[in-house]
Amino acid sequence: LDASSTPTDMVESCVPEYVDLHSSSIVGLQYLLPQFTTSLSEKNTDLIPGVYEGGLKVWECSLDLCRFLAHIIDETISPASDFHYVTKAVMRSIENGGSAFELGCGHGLPACLLLRESVRRHTDSVVVFSDFNDFVLRDVTISNALLNICSLYREQDNDSAAANAPQVLSKQSIYAGGDWMGLSHKLSNNEVLIPVSSSEKREVHERFDVVLASETTYTTESCQDTAFLMFQHLKVDIGVGLVATKRFYFGVGGGADAFSQAADKVSESSQSSGLRLVVRTIQSYDTGNANIRDLLEVRLVKK
Repeated sequence: LDASSTPTDMVESCVPEYVDLHSSSIVGLQYLLPQFTTSLSEKNTDLIPGVYEGGLKVWECSLDLCRFLAHIIDETISPASDFHYVTKAVMRSIENGGSAFELGCGHGLPACLLLRESVRRHTDSVVVFSDFNDFVLRDVTISNALLNICSLYREQDNDSAAANAPQVLSKQSIYAGGDWMGLSHKLSNNEVLIPVSSSEKREVHERFDVVLASETTYTTESCQDTAFLMFQHLKVDIGVGLVATKRFYFGVGGGADAFSQAADKVSESSQSSGLRLVVRTIQSYDTGNANIRDLLEVRLVKK
């Protein structure tokens, strides 16, 4: 898949061949569990550096992010909470003209949630799903997006709309495989297009209302890449990045503090832009018997 792919035919055909139709759900979202993939030789591995980046597994931080987004959309966040910027950005992302970008999406559940809510509201917002592995997008991401749009229509007893779900996806979502930097270059050069009709396409703007990232900060290098993409593609002052991460990734150097340091380095190296990244922890999850998980808010502001 390249950065402008909206493969309707793939959406229609991928579900039966690759996934177990017994699904699980979280905050109304559903996801499909792949039985196998033709593109991964080692079936029982979470990660093969530079080959497979873990996208076939549903990671716990992505569920943290889904719950947080659901609270914002359902307006169950306490009014006293200091979530002004993130609330405005998330709600703007699902309105007409809104946009969201999920880095290293894997199953893509957070972005699926935003896409589903946009469809529920009959708006024309755009969601970009990106993953290092094309086969992850093919085997799980597109299937999940389709499943959640179809389930929304079924909830509404709208079978005719459910039949047109692949066309809805093609007009409101893009699935980009490969290196993030290549996608970033295409976005910055207005080369990413999404169809609005059979004969017309529109550009996807290089800066987004919301940039999502779950478990993309597991090494020092991945922290730097995530921070760079936030710097390049968040809307200035009003866009918000949400980074769901473990506080520490033992032995590999990543985590919440490592990401904050990477954000500072990216800002320092781009001083001539007059912009900087501001990072703060807005939620923490501590069960007492596992690695603490953090949800970070990231903003790109003028110095």
